[in-house]
Amino acid sequence: MTTQTEVLKVDEQPEIVAPYKSAASRVGLVVFISLLPVWGVWAVYVACWLLRGVLQGGLSDYLDLFVLAVLFLHLPVIGITGIHACLDNKIRYSHEGITFPFRFYLQLKGKLSRQWQSLQQIDFTDIGGPSINPNYIVFRFKDTDPLLLELAGLEERDLRELIMTLDAYAPDVEYVPPRAKVALSMPSLTGTKSTSFTKLWESELNSRFTSTAFVPLEPGSILQNGAIVVIGQIAFGGLSAIYLARRRDSTRVVLKEAVVPANTDKETCDKALSMFDREATLLIALKHERIAKVYDHFVEGGRHYLLLEHIDGTDLRRLVRDAGPQPEAFVLRWGAEIADILDYLHSQSPPIVHRDVTPDNLVLANDGHITLIDFGAANEFVGTATGTLIGKQSYISPEQFRGKAQTSSDLYSLGCTLHFLLTGQDPEPLSESSPRSVNPAVSTQLDRIVASCTTEENELRIVDAKVLAKSLRQLIDSSARSGNHE
Repeated sequence: MTTQTEVLKVDEQPEIVAPYKSAASRVGLVVFISLLPVWGVWAVYVACWLLRGVLQGGLSDYLDLFVLAVLFLHLPVIGITGIHACLDNKIRYSHEGITFPFRFYLQLKGKLSRQWQSLQQIDFTDIGGPSINPNYIVFRFKDTDPLLLELAGLEERDLRELIMTLDAYAPDVEYVPPRAKVALSMPSLTGTKSTSFTKLWESELNSRFTSTAFVPLEPGSILQNGAIVVIGQIAFGGLSAIYLARRRDSTRVVLKEAVVPANTDKETCDKALSMFDREATLLIALKHERIAKVYDHFVEGGRHYLLLEHIDGTDLRRLVRDAGPQPEAFVLRWGAEIADILDYLHSQSPPIVHRDVTPDNLVLANDGHITLIDFGAANEFVGTATGTLIGKQSYISPEQFRGKAQTSSDLYSLGCTLHFLLTGQDPEPLSESSPRSVNPAVSTQLDRIVASCTTEENELRIVDAKVLAKSLRQLIDSSARSGNHE
């Protein structure tokens, strides 16, 4: 039986492939493809014509023509080789080391594969040298010249996987400047750049749980008889962890892990397990394009897991942290989309109360729309087992704080999230929010909507998520008409 402590053998370790698309390779590909027809036809024709002259006149008298003919015959080969080098854009890394694309063959002296032990230093640089706002990453190995890669050539998720791999297999490598001070230039839909390495893995589970002896899974750990392979840890709290993982078909997934403390009494443990199983089953049945899919839930080695869809994008907390308070037009559209998601959840039979609608659990996906990426199933599971209130205090409604969450509790949390997006500040816990008091640029209409969502008495809140979505869209239309009129 496979347990959470098993790690893949070296020859079974998954190989991670990251596309690297540099500007130089794109230009080179265009040049070689443009020249290949000329080299492939004209060069061969000229070479054959020269060879005919050599055959007729003899090699001794026409040696220079023979050399010229061979040169022309090599032009198509050079073109094909150049195209191959430009098309080979895969960086591969695994337990053993890292393999670079063919275009770096000469620079790496023919050794494209390098073991982690040979990596001495990672530099983050700009044109003028080391920089905390770099555009390049430089690998320094023991026996070759430094290898420079453009950060813009790597997708953010691939860069994350690379950093995870470095943490796992080259933990002693030196970073210049120190990694904690470096901000990456990674494009997002809002145009913001500047994501701190030290905060790159921040997630909704950070600092939620009390200290425990819980030990997270190692990279390369396997679950479900090899169906799931852990790539690396995204976040870690006292009683839980989140991992980036891959399934057999190489699909990226998110794996959430929760553990019941060993000293938990059997009755509480059984109750928590029953609740986890029931809620996970409900979540798997959900079908909504803006909700990250829950693929599976299982128990293995005494630990409890949810397997979720991996969404590429930026969570709203990181977005605001990097770019500051967001324009009201954006917040209105995002708020309406979140309200639509909540309306879907609350319309289920029985209604599903999310319990954790926070900026951390909402992602601005790469298609420009909001996606809900996490549920409170594992969190509530742990809370039941430990008697600990789970959730961010600034986003919990008074009734949820008393352990009586309702659908209106999600509306309260959404109102708090709107406050955060508009002001860049977490709202005051257990109180009515007024973003306009912090940011005077917020319209009085939107300020009233937020206040209506976050009133302390849930009976006085806005009726339901459908009404909230309608109110936000009416304000969008009103703002558009006002703008057009002006």
